Amino acid sequence: MRQHTRSTLSWAFFAVGTIACLATAYGAYSLAGYSWDQVVSYRSPYIRPLETPDATLTTVYVPPGLESSDIPEPGKALSERVVLVIVDGMRDDISRTAMPSLETLRGYGSDLQLTAPQPSLSFPNWTTILTGAPQTISGVTTNWYATRVFAPSIMDVVAGAGKTVAVVGPTDFADLYGVKPGPTVSLRPWPKGGYLSGTLVDDALKISKESSPALLVVHLPDLDEAGHSYGGASDEYREVARKIDADISRLITALQSDRTTFVVVADHGHIDTGGHGGWEDEVTSVPGVLAGAAVAMGTGTANLDQIASTIAVLEGVRPPTYAAGTAIRSALSTDSPSVFLADTQHHRLFVANYVEIASQGTTPAAAMLERHPDVAGMDKAAEKARDARLYVERTQRAPYALAVVACVLAVVIILGVVTWRALAAATVGMAVYYAVYNALFFLVHGYLWSLSAFNTETQVSAFMNGRMAEAIVAAVLGVAVAAVVYPFLRTYPHGPGERGFLSGWLALAPATVLVIQGTLALQVAWYYWYWGLSITWILPDFKWAFKADLDMVQMTALGAAAILAPLVTYLIGRFHPRVRQRRTVG
Repeated sequence: MRQHTRSTLSWAFFAVGTIACLATAYGAYSLAGYSWDQVVSYRSPYIRPLETPDATLTTVYVPPGLESSDIPEPGKALSERVVLVIVDGMRDDISRTAMPSLETLRGYGSDLQLTAPQPSLSFPNWTTILTGAPQTISGVTTNWYATRVFAPSIMDVVAGAGKTVAVVGPTDFADLYGVKPGPTVSLRPWPKGGYLSGTLVDDALKISKESSPALLVVHLPDLDEAGHSYGGASDEYREVARKIDADISRLITALQSDRTTFVVVADHGHIDTGGHGGWEDEVTSVPGVLAGAAVAMGTGTANLDQIASTIAVLEGVRPPTYAAGTAIRSALSTDSPSVFLADTQHHRLFVANYVEIASQGTTPAAAMLERHPDVAGMDKAAEKARDARLYVERTQRAPYALAVVACVLAVVIILGVVTWRALAAATVGMAVYYAVYNALFFLVHGYLWSLSAFNTETQVSAFMNGRMAEAIVAAVLGVAVAAVVYPFLRTYPHGPGERGFLSGWLALAPATVLVIQGTLALQVAWYYWYWGLSITWILPDFKWAFKADLDMVQMTALGAAAILAPLVTYLIGRFHPRVRQRRTVG
């Protein structure tokens, strides 16, 4: 009678547990898709576009609370011409060891290490450089961004001041920044093989000779292509860096003068094997070199979102509307308050506007401006306002996270009541799962919890499918080990072929899978408690966002493992040596 009851409970757990595994997998799949879409389709609450934006090189969008009338007239221009060179995908170490012309330029100016925001992708960080607006502000979070960037760029501001702007770069600039091909604009398709930077420098020199622009923006793409194709530590990458350096040298030689300032920056770097998007130092710590008119000699650190404001000071114009960073004062040879007055007041207005929106109106911009007359005070207040909202939201999410914890504990308790031996064996199987999956992820592939793990956007699906396949393999191995351990927990083990014991062996399969899914669910619950399901006003830490997505991918794959697992436990039970030994002895 007792064995019959246990058998009935085991059958019930097998059925309900299998359904729970599949339901959890489906839920994780849906949640992973939603989470990914939240990043891709993020809409910044800090920028409000006009309904019918113009597509010219003028200010396109009406700034909420940051009207130009609120900002003092900028100081006199420090430079007659600013040449901004964006070397796509340039690592800091390569810029110092394989680019002698750039290293020489450092010796005559300011050598900066710039921190690039995440996701450290091209479109987002081109936008960071040109508008001063990092991803949370601009809303440009991926290279799939397909509309005009809402934040005005430094190109818009300089052109709006009546100065000539010249642009040489990829055709993407037309879609992203409203740059139209013409006498002062040369846009070329992204290179697919070959070398384009030399041609782009030729275009820049020709346009400069014909139009004498006050701002020349040159984007050089080839190093990024080499990084993706060969890796950031490859000889091929280094060789392309040398070629680009020679072309930059041609540009500098032709355009240098007492009233010209050169600004050379990178949007991101590359990991050794190729790829970017993540948080690694070689990806997010990028070079910045300023030299020429009004530049101070020295070294320093800054953020990538400060470049646009620095160029604005050099040009004697107001900063771009949504520039989050101030000008890099240490890189400039003047400390005159009048030079930085517009920059300082703009930053105060920007931060006050940010806090009002981030605090959902509880801290009005006017109150912030009155309470904090200095920039440092404003920045600290903004940090406190951000942390305060995060605290409130985390408090509100805590019951949901605790509900997930309670569900996982309930599964464990039920399993323990039905059969503690299955729970013990499943726990061993879970440990094997994590050992196998993480050994494949970290040791065999050399991955990190980083968007840099897949080299290009086209590899995202293949990367995720690979992780699903490995999760299935690791789960099946974990279930197999659980089945091997299971008979050792009984004095007289019975095989699945014996009457009344089949259900126990089959139930071991969903039990092991559920334990693994449960531990993954706890990790996902922590992430969503900390950052939330929806991305509405602040981007998460993408290291942990990426890990959470991988956890959900694993939970999805474990649904397939739950279907295969009963066959594994059945076969191991039939041929387990300890079971066969008992039969022989019996």
